[in-house]
Amino acid sequence: MKEGVSLIKNIFPTFPTLLIFLSINAVESSKAEVISVNFTKSEVNAQQVFGTQGVEIVENWTNSSKDNEPNLKDSNGKETTADLYAPASRRDSFSGNPLNNSPMKSGLQFWGTNAPPFTISEIPYVNYKLIVYLTGFNNNNASFVSDGTTTYYWDPKAYSKVLSQTTQTDYEEGTTAEKHNYAIFGSEESPLTSESITISYGLAPGQSSGGGIGGFQLVNLSNEIIKSRAIEVTSFSFDPSTQTTAIRFTKIDEADFIIESSSNLDFEDGNIWYPSEGKVDTTSYPGEIEFTFQDTTVIDKRHFWRIVYP
Repeated sequence: MKEGVSLIKNIFPTFPTLLIFLSINAVESSKAEVISVNFTKSEVNAQQVFGTQGVEIVENWTNSSKDNEPNLKDSNGKETTADLYAPASRRDSFSGNPLNNSPMKSGLQFWGTNAPPFTISEIPYVNYKLIVYLTGFNNNNASFVSDGTTTYYWDPKAYSKVLSQTTQTDYEEGTTAEKHNYAIFGSEESPLTSESITISYGLAPGQSSGGGIGGFQLVNLSNEIIKSRAIEVTSFSFDPSTQTTAIRFTKIDEADFIIESSSNLDFEDGNIWYPSEGKVDTTSYPGEIEFTFQDTTVIDKRHFWRIVYP
């Protein structure tokens, strides 16, 4: 089993002869999860994205009209750790009925070269790429979008939602950029890996009129997620006279867990983890699981348990 993030909690019980270490290991498998966000001003129907759309054709888009969106859902409809901060100076729609119900119909509007950037943090994917949807008014001839490493330019496709990618990275002031409506940062060959990313955007030098960022798709390029929703140990007890252990922790919905036990963490010699069998209580404490078991492997002055979501 390949382990991902480990949240280590050291617990010192009332009995002084036993030092207990408790860890949580949470790993979830992934098959091309995608987090899709469409920037809107309001709940006007034309501004919403419904069903399956995008460069990555998936469902469960988030239609966002707020500056802050915590725990963005993925294409499977599950909440993730990803948080969005998008403090736009203005949100509104763009001209052209052909753009209706696409990520280009509305967005984070800008009228200058220094628009407020947006940030995605707590990204749950080890490797990923980011697709940013580009829009604007027809008389805006060039805008830019950048992740701080690569900058792309585009001329808005104001009356078409047929998707085409900009790869233009050079721009001469006052000229017209190529007409496209999305840019991609990262790739399978060179994925993005940072836990957060900030996207800046604005008018290209010498341009006027308005442009916009319509939304984005964050695409998982790895086979694992290194972060799950927060897991916390809320209670722990050990009775040395009966070797009875009780661990209570916050649960992950629709996920199985294993409690494992070990007498050492000497990885050079090869430590052995033993699965534990016991009583599971999922009803007494809302949102939590209490697991009670007898651990006959406790033979030393220190011992280790871990909660594993395989």
